[in-house]
Amino acid sequence: MLKRIASIVVAVTVAFSGLMFSTGEQAEAANGIFAYSKVNGLNIRTAPSLSSSKVVAKMDKGQRYTYLGKSGSFYKINYKGTHRYISASSKYTYLKPRTSTTSSTTVSTSSSSKRSKLVAESKKYLGTPYRYGGTTTSGFDCSGYTGHVYKKAIGKTLPRSSRQQYSSAKKISRSSIQAGDLVFFSHSGGTIQHVGMALSKTQMINSETGGVKYASFTSGYWASRYVGAGSYL
Repeated sequence: MLKRIASIVVAVTVAFSGLMFSTGEQAEAANGIFAYSKVNGLNIRTAPSLSSSKVVAKMDKGQRYTYLGKSGSFYKINYKGTHRYISASSKYTYLKPRTSTTSSTTVSTSSSSKRSKLVAESKKYLGTPYRYGGTTTSGFDCSGYTGHVYKKAIGKTLPRSSRQQYSSAKKISRSSIQAGDLVFFSHSGGTIQHVGMALSKTQMINSETGGVKYASFTSGYWASRYVGAGSYL
């Protein structure tokens, strides 16, 4: 059955290109077929090719995205509203119809919506100056910024300091980090002294010297100061 569905979608995809879903793809999404990863760190690519595509994100074991068809040796998926590609090798991925209950689906959709709102809100303040003790758009310190974004985006009130935000957050592994989760750091290797909001498994947005900006937390200055991650979602 899955092979038949895949064949129909591939045929429609050839006729309709671009980022908007074709009629066949809308039907496929409605049928609730998902592409799952069997491994941690599965590459999500911009095109169905190893040589002419970029890796934009990673999938962890058990993570899924809506399946939109097959292109060569790749599955096309809906990744944050954009067409992306993952390996179709049975060693790394598998397809499965929707089996979750309505309530769990609602929870998943709600969490995804909140993460999208947090990302959109966080980017509104790029370039806002750093100000020690700052909690407003005239200037933020690190936790003042994350607190402001959460309050404006989803109405969530966070504890004031980075140490308190870390203490009360649900701790998550580095491999489980998603956009909207918080990442925490220590300059001295001791207590928590800085916080940023993850945009991916490697990038964050934070208020530091120079103001609100993007930064990597897996390379450069913050990589060696990383302590852990937490979620309020």
